[in-house]
Amino acid sequence: MLFKKHLFFIFAAMNKRQVIIGLGSNLGDRAAYLAQARRLVDAHAGVIVRASKLAETEAWGFEAPPFLNQIIVILTEQQPLELLDVLQEIERRLGRMVKTHYEDGVPVYHNRTIDIDILDYDHITYQDERLTLPHPHIGEREFLMQQLRELDLLGEILNTKDTKSTKDTKYDSI
Repeated sequence: MLFKKHLFFIFAAMNKRQVIIGLGSNLGDRAAYLAQARRLVDAHAGVIVRASKLAETEAWGFEAPPFLNQIIVILTEQQPLELLDVLQEIERRLGRMVKTHYEDGVPVYHNRTIDIDILDYDHITYQDERLTLPHPHIGEREFLMQQLRELDLLGEILNTKDTKSTKDTKYDSI
């Protein structure tokens, strides 16, 4: 019986993609927002299979209260843009109203109850006006590097650009 159970989980995982997601909050009860985000991600985006420790960091790119950050790894059947839509809906549900925008080519960041970023989607490279994979600022944010090291994922992320591209992978909704 135990063998059948393991086979079921192996087969179920074969149809899923590994996605590394960054969570952050710098307003209100930051730990509670991260906990709510984890619950909603697990319920609507994919099964959380790993999570880093929480880490408090200074705001990156603007003057603001410190952030509480965490990296989670999920398994999902959702395609990248479908997943992005789900994660942005979770941000809205948790009170995020203003997204980063650009002025004269420079990003303008804002305080937020929750920030949910797709850092890596199954090691593909992809870029359009809505989504860039892997996340373009991973290497610039030391807190992400530390949390990726903690989960032993840093090498996977850094090698993504040399592995698959969407041209090599079939994703219907991209």
